[in-house]
Amino acid sequence: MSPESRRAVSRLRRGWLAIVVALATWISSGHAGAQAVAGAGSGATADDSVAAVLREVSSAGILSGLRWPRFPHYRDELTALYSAAGWRPVWSADRRPTAAAGAAIDVLRSAEERALHPEDYDAETLARRSGELAAGGSPSARDVAWFDVALSVGIFRHVSDIHIGRVNPKRLSIGINVERKKLDLAQVLGDAIARGRVPEMVRDAEPRFVQYRNLKAAYVRYRALAADSTLPTVAAPRMVRPGEPFDQAPALRRRLAAFGDMPEGAGRAPAANGAVYDDATAAAVKRFQERHGLAPDGVLGPATLGAINVPPARRARQLELALERIRWLPALNTGPFVVVNVPSFQLYGFETLPPDGAPALTMNVVVGRAEVGRETPLFERNMQYIIFRPYWVIPPSILRREILPAYRRNPAYLTRNDMEVYSGSGDTGPALPATVANLARVARGELGIRQRPGPRNSLGLAKFIFPNDYNVYFHGTPATELFSRTRRDFSHGCIRLEDPARFAVWVLRDPVEWSAEKVRRTMEGLPSKRVNLARLLPVVIYYATAIVRPERGVEFYDDIYGHDARLERELARGYPFAP
Repeated sequence: MSPESRRAVSRLRRGWLAIVVALATWISSGHAGAQAVAGAGSGATADDSVAAVLREVSSAGILSGLRWPRFPHYRDELTALYSAAGWRPVWSADRRPTAAAGAAIDVLRSAEERALHPEDYDAETLARRSGELAAGGSPSARDVAWFDVALSVGIFRHVSDIHIGRVNPKRLSIGINVERKKLDLAQVLGDAIARGRVPEMVRDAEPRFVQYRNLKAAYVRYRALAADSTLPTVAAPRMVRPGEPFDQAPALRRRLAAFGDMPEGAGRAPAANGAVYDDATAAAVKRFQERHGLAPDGVLGPATLGAINVPPARRARQLELALERIRWLPALNTGPFVVVNVPSFQLYGFETLPPDGAPALTMNVVVGRAEVGRETPLFERNMQYIIFRPYWVIPPSILRREILPAYRRNPAYLTRNDMEVYSGSGDTGPALPATVANLARVARGELGIRQRPGPRNSLGLAKFIFPNDYNVYFHGTPATELFSRTRRDFSHGCIRLEDPARFAVWVLRDPVEWSAEKVRRTMEGLPSKRVNLARLLPVVIYYATAIVRPERGVEFYDDIYGHDARLERELARGYPFAP
């Protein structure tokens, strides 16, 4: 045997010896699982035998008989919960389930109300085991302990899932940190059991955003639609315009009524214009198009028809994913704060939390193109300052891919586009002549190129800085025609604002010192000016393909970056999700 093999065997023997010693100590102290099963017959009391099994199954991190038997990430919480209870059951008394246990099982069975799934928490298995324990007889210590730990794990999972989501966003390369939001689950649950407040504990763990409550209501509605087997689909072999005959019009009206775009009952009763694509139906289609990111022209074309025929079950899934994402958001216990939702191409400014459902500010935005390397990243940061009349300091990747090739094709490119070579800081460094030697230094990364401030600057007349590793910020743009499009992914990753002057007034929050007129003068004057915010402004770059707007109802958008598909794949892995 080689020296390496002998050392490996020696380490293995020492490891087994440590396990044997620990097990012997455990047995001698009366807390081994084997002694627990023996129960009072080996000299221990019935309560002691339950306590011993509680220790055993809590520390193992696995419990057979559950749908997801592994729970490695809850062992510390279980230890804290049961050690605080003196290693006695928290869900039973005299080996019978308590009222708190019944309330907890009811919560798990109603998980669909929160866009989660009862089977993920073994709700029906727990209900059956609870019934068996309540039926009488003499349940074993292992049965009592199994039920107690299984219910604790189910509640731990459920409360964590509704508070910070099932999947940690960092696993999807999303820069939102849920660690700060995590609850002390053992303390929260122990307190709820003691005070008889298990349902209230679950309610309190849910996000406080009105958007969350609205999404939950929409989810319930679309689940009901998904269960309606009589809801027709609509066939249209050609484009259909208002006033044209259309034999599928009754089916179309029925579907639009189910979605809330036509009065209830439309399409069920015969009408004089039943087989005509009339103005009322076209108006309902326009409302549908507005809610689905489509051009609201009232014409029934392939894209609109495809969206109308999306199964309600698929829409319910979009709502479920949107609720998962909203659970990731920081607590934001005080306002104001800003949220940009990438798929809807919208910025929302909120004054306080919980918001009343309507943002104080809404604005169209342009986001990064749906291409590798140009997508807008998702993250949270604090806005710190504004620069009026900024330079556009061109990132190295754009220099390599676009600016230097354009210069080589046409040496007048820099002059025509108000660009200059610089050294040092892009915002304050000196300009240098655009010589061949200096441009060679640009190619080597020793110097940079920036675009001078002014109305032709690609950043417009203001940029809003929330320092981050992605070099992403908000800014204006001279290409204002893009904001009239329904799909607005055109940038290199930064976020272009439709009305940066109005946004600046809202951000600065000082109508005397920073009136709309002064903001406009500063944007149009010289030189560039940096203005620090009086207080940091939280910014969240967010991604949800389903949102609810009070004035229009639920809106659905395309998964332009494929983030929903990636989240679905991660959820399909099931428990235990990595922390």
